[in-house]
Amino acid sequence: MADDPVARSPTLKAPETGVAAVGAGAGFTALFSAAVCCVLPLVFAAVGLGAGGLAAFVPYHWPLTIASAVAISIGWLLYWRKRRACAAEAECASAPPPRATLVLLCIATAAAALSAVWPRFIEQPLMKLLAGA
Repeated sequence: MADDPVARSPTLKAPETGVAAVGAGAGFTALFSAAVCCVLPLVFAAVGLGAGGLAAFVPYHWPLTIASAVAISIGWLLYWRKRRACAAEAECASAPPPRATLVLLCIATAAAALSAVWPRFIEQPLMKLLAGA
């Protein structure tokens, strides 16, 4: 398979890395949309910045959280399938997934999980704490 252009090209990335990057981006965007409701305006007000336009992101929290969970799940599936295929064969036809893909998938999973629990388990207690202060 030395004539395979995909194997020779250093610019083409593994599909699981791309899916992991999309999942990470969607996860961080979902986390941002969860925080813009109440916490970020308070933080911005504390440092003297306005945050009125951030409310436009709030309706996209759950669609982005779901999209990131789907993308991250596909990334994990591709990652484990490629890793298992390379572990089963003595001479793997393609390179095993890079370590950066694993790190990116872990970060994306953490961001999506934080986005999913943000409204109920982080924002509500934080708002109660700030209201009582």
